[in-house]
Amino acid sequence: MNQEELLQRAAEERAIIVNKYEHGREEGAQIDPWEDPSFEIYHVTDRYGFIHDQRMPMRKDTKEIQVEMEREKKWLKMAKEWDNHKRSPEKLRRRIYKGIPDSLRGTFWSRLLNLETIKEEQKGKYEEMRKIAMKWSPDIRQIDLDVNRTYRDHMMFRERYGLKQQALFNILGAYSVYNREIGYCQGMSQIAALLLMILHSRISKACAISGPP
Repeated sequence: MNQEELLQRAAEERAIIVNKYEHGREEGAQIDPWEDPSFEIYHVTDRYGFIHDQRMPMRKDTKEIQVEMEREKKWLKMAKEWDNHKRSPEKLRRRIYKGIPDSLRGTFWSRLLNLETIKEEQKGKYEEMRKIAMKWSPDIRQIDLDVNRTYRDHMMFRERYGLKQQALFNILGAYSVYNREIGYCQGMSQIAALLLMILHSRISKACAISGPP
């Protein structure tokens, strides 16, 4: 098989994979039984969305819940004074080391990453990179394999070609052509999936199909 035939074969394979993610789990989708993990009634889901086969330890006691609620109040107050804390970050740094409350983690990770500003500055870039990746990225096959291996014990990523697998596939594909020096390497899927877990409340269905809102 010569180089031209290899390139043609790779392009056909890429098109097949991309088509599966674009159509997701619609009726008639070809999904092998081994690709979807089973979900039995005795499985238990923890508060972070991970699935377990054994009963989990009891939830936090009353004191821990009260401490968590007090911390939430402090972080909500910080949100109203965010500009002041950014200018004098020592207190913010101490609070972060203590831990951001679960219920507010997505909100404050977004602020700490300065996502709104970056999205405005890079408006349209993600969608542009995603479209290029679906046609030309040489990493699509490896990304597809890794997506199906990433956090399969988590509710968000259980279903083959489900919305969050689609979102993860699109993000990894877009980055593989955005950062040409790195492209894609194994391990990126775990990082991107973790960010999707934390920020999922800010990710709409549109992200899985075409890009972030």
